[in-house]
Amino acid sequence: MAKADDHSSLIANAAKAALRPLGFVRRGRSRFWFADQGFWIIFAEFQPSGWSKGSYLNMGVKWLWQSRPTLDISYRPVDFIPFESKEQFSPLIAHMADVAAQEALKLRAQFKSLADVSQYLIAHATSDCWPVYHAAIAAGLAGDAETSNRLFERMEAWSTYGYDWELELKSESAAFAALLYSPQRFRSAVLAVIDRTRFTMKMAPDPHCLEINQSSG
Repeated sequence: MAKADDHSSLIANAAKAALRPLGFVRRGRSRFWFADQGFWIIFAEFQPSGWSKGSYLNMGVKWLWQSRPTLDISYRPVDFIPFESKEQFSPLIAHMADVAAQEALKLRAQFKSLADVSQYLIAHATSDCWPVYHAAIAAGLAGDAETSNRLFERMEAWSTYGYDWELELKSESAAFAALLYSPQRFRSAVLAVIDRTRFTMKMAPDPHCLEINQSSG
């Protein structure tokens, strides 16, 4: 008979073996692992089920220029695998963790620079709210003030339902838009938000996170 902690420890050990070499750290005792990319993180979540022991795998990205606990790109490369026994589950969770590592490398390759991030976000700014906000910030950081301004104008015209978080987002967007044509002030304002988010996530400050990999090679 499996021990009560076999299930959780197998997941943790598989994740550690596959993800630690890529710089991932575990958030507390959770199933959430993340890798620091400067102005963004890659996350891997070994999501539990509310019905039975086992794990899903969720992967994705969070841009650190917004402090809310949202995950900005999220997808599921591996569906649920059930825990039936240590012998049955061990190879399956090891494979899931290996997939997580492979996906992390793909995300790093996809977003090597601010230019890469900006191009992706502009192409995916097809609905108002967060997609447009992120694209506006990224375009401004990448030096495309014209596109950034157009996206900030979309944020200004966005019709909200009046929720506090929507009004706050519009206010933050307007504050960034006002700094757009003062590039240093704009970058400093974005960096201040990144610093706060990193602090909240218990990550060390990185004052140079917007100064590296500015453009695609």
